[in-house]
Amino acid sequence: MTSRQQVMLGVRKQQKIPGELTLKRFLIILFFSATLVHAADPPVRWNSKFNETYQSPAVGTPVSFPVQTPPKVAGMKAYPLVINLNGKLRVDPSEKFPFFQATPTYNRIWGYRAMSTYDVMQVIARMKNKYPIDADRVYLVGSSAGGSGAMHLASSYPDQFAAMIPLVAAGNNYPLANFKNLPVAFHHGDRDWTSAICNARVQSQRMQELGCPVILKEYPGVGHSVPGSHAPLMTWLFDQKRNPTPKSITHDCEAPSLGRSYWLTIREFANPHQRAFVEATINDKTVIIHPQNIVAISLALDQLPHITSVQIDKTRLAAAANFKFQDGTWKSVEATPEPTTRPYEAGAAANLYQGEPLLIVYGTKGDRTNQLRAVARTLAKYGGPDFAKMPGMFPVVADIDLTPEQQSNANLILIGTPAENSISAAILPALPIKIQEDTLIVDGRSKLPLQDQVLSMLYPHPKHPKRLVYLLAPFTDESGFARFAANPAKFLAGPDGFDRISQADLLVQNSKHHIARQMQFGKDWTWLKFPDAKLPIPARYANRRNLAINYMEIMKAKSNADFALWWGPADQGMWGTDLNDLQRYNPEFYTRADFHTQHRLYETTIGTVTGEELKEIWNRWGTNQVLQSIPEMKLNAIEDAKQYRLHIPMDLYIKLGQRKKNLNNPQAGPGIPAKEVMVEIFRGTERKR
Repeated sequence: MTSRQQVMLGVRKQQKIPGELTLKRFLIILFFSATLVHAADPPVRWNSKFNETYQSPAVGTPVSFPVQTPPKVAGMKAYPLVINLNGKLRVDPSEKFPFFQATPTYNRIWGYRAMSTYDVMQVIARMKNKYPIDADRVYLVGSSAGGSGAMHLASSYPDQFAAMIPLVAAGNNYPLANFKNLPVAFHHGDRDWTSAICNARVQSQRMQELGCPVILKEYPGVGHSVPGSHAPLMTWLFDQKRNPTPKSITHDCEAPSLGRSYWLTIREFANPHQRAFVEATINDKTVIIHPQNIVAISLALDQLPHITSVQIDKTRLAAAANFKFQDGTWKSVEATPEPTTRPYEAGAAANLYQGEPLLIVYGTKGDRTNQLRAVARTLAKYGGPDFAKMPGMFPVVADIDLTPEQQSNANLILIGTPAENSISAAILPALPIKIQEDTLIVDGRSKLPLQDQVLSMLYPHPKHPKRLVYLLAPFTDESGFARFAANPAKFLAGPDGFDRISQADLLVQNSKHHIARQMQFGKDWTWLKFPDAKLPIPARYANRRNLAINYMEIMKAKSNADFALWWGPADQGMWGTDLNDLQRYNPEFYTRADFHTQHRLYETTIGTVTGEELKEIWNRWGTNQVLQSIPEMKLNAIEDAKQYRLHIPMDLYIKLGQRKKNLNNPQAGPGIPAKEVMVEIFRGTERKR
């Protein structure tokens, strides 16, 4: 029995949990999964529909997904693979279009982030390993949320795909520079009021400006679908073929785990809480590299056999596989030995949802055991994003049943305070925090009472430093615990992998999500220390409406638009999620040092509407405070025929679409960096000290 099987078998020693596998079923699955791994794969079932599986170490069970195969074509040795996300082109495999297609099943996680990303990449790996797939003809097709998911996946792993087609979706906050060698064809109806077309127009403009191969096909009068035959779309798709060794690449990412692009890999960031960016070009026999926020790079020399030299900025070196910035200059180095402790990556809880084994461990000390078990079972159903459950669930185990083997082979989420969870209590002395009499103590920061607070923290397991532990400790009364238990995933920091560089490795918030403390580690897993740890945030920022005012004032100043808009205090979100992701702060404890953890560049859009349209929008959402504006909207001063320039956060286009409104002539607005917002928040507070 493998160590992984021992780990998962140990999980099942606890009482049976509804919805989880029984021990007998689990052993059967282990047997057959081992058989699948070691036995020869059966012949291809041509021209068929069936379910394929891969073994997921994350949840410890097989994951199935639908597959459709083409008829076998004489003389054809390798076939295209189309990955469908939340929808597909209306073209099936045939002699005219001989291709394999697969549909990943973790599609309930909106945007295909976190475990959905892992699921898609595992499906691709399984199909490549088992079937005659042409690695240079793997394609992504996604509709609606699947279209934005395709954009996320392709921008994260651009070297894995030949081309992609997002249908009736685009999304935002992607590193668009990564599409330099990856053709994209947007297809969108201009009367789509579910995902308004102005977003696709802006993103295609930005990609064109970056030199990316992009097409936007608009369908006049069409809503949230693409009409007519999809055969021309499939023809375009199959005309594209991946170049595994492009002469020029650009790559932008938030973590080294996302740092691979064709023949270059970013290995280490200078600052883990800033994005890394690289431009690299093959010029005859020399690779020329311009890195930003990067201190270690690798080249795949097997893909570059003719290269004899490498120039990194102004430093010229002989061709080698590995380079590192040391003592003020770039040097070629041997491969770095694997460290004994897991390297730090920004992202906090996102690091738990990358496909490694994960156990949810609840505490059994005290009188909340049943409630903590219920929290663990709820959390086990989430694969990252806090508003959508995944098809399977992570294993749940009581602290008293957790074995040393399980701790060494899996990452852990520890549910309960140290007084309730014996694993948390055992490792607490080795963590860079202290909890004494329900008070948090961290060097360099004031003591923080934990009453009615939920503490979450990521750190390497002290006894198994290649693994991670995540404390999720509710120091709450009964009513606060009920709010925590309703959706414990909301109390994790950044589990969906969005804006990784801003996520707090230590997060303390009350049960209503007012944040009291945010701290981050540096590359050596020690706390980053910032000035002004005693400078409190002004009291008005307990209400995020006032933070939105800061954003709108900056937007208005940057664009000179007639109005800057933002979600208002009465907004209820959409599709089960709050698109207004501004945070709320506890001014009694939150300081400028905490806000230093924020690094997001907020994307915005600028466009026009008529005065008549603006009145309709405002009568629907402004008068009831679903939207707010700078300057204040005065409808009696609005002229019906006049064009008004609006400056909005990118995601607000969805809200406008609900009123069947598109921005005219939409363009990308200037990004709003967190540092500028911080200046506005704390303006004048230094003088008041």
